[in-house]
Amino acid sequence: MMTCRWLFTVAVLAVAWASPIRADEPRPLSADQFDNLHKLIKPQTGESRWMEIDWHPSVWEGRQKAAKQGKPLFIWAGSGGAPAAGC
Repeated sequence: MMTCRWLFTVAVLAVAWASPIRADEPRPLSADQFDNLHKLIKPQTGESRWMEIDWHPSVWEGRQKAAKQGKPLFIWAGSGGAPAAGC
């Protein structure tokens, strides 16, 4: 039983090694194809709603504005606790 498994494994590896799988060479995109692809990968309207919020990179500025308007303060932190801000 062990010999059959070993022979099967060797046979599969030999076939895989003897016939490498190659993809066709990439073809350049036409201008229309590029424009369509570019439209698809750009963020769409309403897709990143968090980008529409007026974020304050300074906690102090956000705290002052929230206090003036009587609103709560929302802090979004990441990267080890540093406040997130637009780059």
